[in-house]
Amino acid sequence: MKKVSVLGCGAWATAVSRLMADNLRNLNEFHEEVKMFVHNEMCGGKSLADVINETHVNDVYFPGFEIPKNVVASCDVHDVVCDADVLAVVYPSRYVPWLLDRIQGSVKDNAYFITFTKGFIIGPDGKSLELVSDAIRERTKRPCVAVIGATTALEVAWKHFTEATIGSTNMDLANEVKKLLKAPYFRLSISQDEVGVELCGALKNVIAIAAGVATGLKFGDNTKSAVLRLGFWEMLQLMKELYPNRGVRGVTLEESCGVTELFVCMTHRPEKLPALGSDMDLMNISLGQELATKRRFSEGAVTKTFQPPVTFVDGAEYAHVIYNILKARNRLDNYPLFVAVHKMCQGQLSPTHFLESLRSHPVHR
Repeated sequence: MKKVSVLGCGAWATAVSRLMADNLRNLNEFHEEVKMFVHNEMCGGKSLADVINETHVNDVYFPGFEIPKNVVASCDVHDVVCDADVLAVVYPSRYVPWLLDRIQGSVKDNAYFITFTKGFIIGPDGKSLELVSDAIRERTKRPCVAVIGATTALEVAWKHFTEATIGSTNMDLANEVKKLLKAPYFRLSISQDEVGVELCGALKNVIAIAAGVATGLKFGDNTKSAVLRLGFWEMLQLMKELYPNRGVRGVTLEESCGVTELFVCMTHRPEKLPALGSDMDLMNISLGQELATKRRFSEGAVTKTFQPPVTFVDGAEYAHVIYNILKARNRLDNYPLFVAVHKMCQGQLSPTHFLESLRSHPVHR
């Protein structure tokens, strides 16, 4: 029987572990145990892995939700990886290279990966990016499938109806992943545009900051809808520009990985953030609103005020690297929304002037 492991212990990783553990009890071709890699940290004088195994609750990152007893946590990444046939990577994108370094030589020959990470890896020069799935394939020589959607951990744990998109050109793997995750409250569609699916999850973090600014400045519904639409347009153009030969399709943005992710960006209320179980991508919305309402004219000035404090917000980092890429290509004029988000985060543009930067958008010429 096949075995499944989850690499990660944050809110979304815990929600994914719960979902898979429930499903595996009814899938005859899979072993029902789910191993979960937990970073070696303490919780109440014990390792978090021990706390999870004893109490079946992740008190640090996802308190209040019982974890099925067939989830077994471990701080030993080799033990979690070595006998797994399916490896779910639920890690912040900036830490994925660290994780891949530590599992080198431990992965089974016939294993494959699922990335749930809504982000990409930024190059050391801050002027290049790499898809998480590409990094996994390159460094492990194993296949990788992406699962992206409007999937806040808290609502999945509450079993609210949720959709996600599976991105893969390997239909056999995609269908197996669908079987592993499908539940009455969790439904999935499959897209062979694996690059588009994954990029949607990353690029929407930039649009989320713009949405937060629009909310913070109390823009009307017409204006907020225009911001969303322009962000949608720039996302598609950027996906095609960054990966011109990888089969990116506009229809991908109609999937859960696209339009519904943007909808969450526009409708999420930042005051709900403390209850969201550390869903880091939703920090982007709060960052945008804080930039607009508190007049703190830089990302760093805002993140210091978050409780608990955070050292980075994905959307701001992605806006920065995308700005550098577009500048090198002399393409800044084609992406005024992405440029504006970067400048607001860097303290180079007041949020009150954000709308002015969109009035001469290329789609209106």
